[in-house]
Amino acid sequence: MVRADGGLRLEWGAGANANRDPRTFTVPISAAHLEVIGNDLARHLLLWSAILPLCTAAGTQGPLDERAAVALLDPILFGTPEDVESLFRSIPWDKRRLIAQGADIELLERGEVFAALRSATAKSDWHRVQQYDADRDRARRGVRLTPLDAALLKYTGRYLHGGRIPTREPDAVDPDLLPEVMRVIATAEQACAGMRLPPDRRGVWSRLKKDYGWKQIEDAVDRAVRRSHPDLVDDAVRTVSFLMCSEAAARARKS
Repeated sequence: MVRADGGLRLEWGAGANANRDPRTFTVPISAAHLEVIGNDLARHLLLWSAILPLCTAAGTQGPLDERAAVALLDPILFGTPEDVESLFRSIPWDKRRLIAQGADIELLERGEVFAALRSATAKSDWHRVQQYDADRDRARRGVRLTPLDAALLKYTGRYLHGGRIPTREPDAVDPDLLPEVMRVIATAEQACAGMRLPPDRRGVWSRLKKDYGWKQIEDAVDRAVRRSHPDLVDDAVRTVSFLMCSEAAARARKS
């Protein structure tokens, strides 16, 4: 909060300018607004969520639509829960911000924003948002993960970022699921045991041999894992075969 021209203004940072420096915006508020913002975390977060799209609309150098921002204050800070939820069905709002603050995702999806924020905290957790984004991307592709599918993606470090090189991260997996994960990994290791990629040399012929060897490992692991664990989704099978191929490539580079 800042004082300006004899009154109170709410100040926050959001977005960035053309130089990627943070932008700062302010709107006038009353002492009554300030009291609610300071004492009611749920309404505080809802106001933040509703104002952020206005900051996005301002872009890198445009002004904030102050009239629209001020129009949000009374309905969100003083309205009944039913009126607030009705408002949120008619305005853009930043769902990811509320997820970062611990809001219940299923309730948010149903528009029950007050109930969703019963689990909210003042501390942000953006790892939770990354998980939400990854799950939403899979849902758009029609992918439904079982607990074992998710555990395999976490084991290879590719649950959140499917484009990264796979690694082995057993600590990321629920201990109850780790033995089952290791059985899948053992199946993959047995399927490609003794298969090698050529040494990492330059040249078209070397690259062709390497690509052919990669495909052989990939196909062998894919067949074995699907045969032993037919319920795994494609994402989970691919992450296991990618792990075996990338480890073979690492051994080839060392040789």
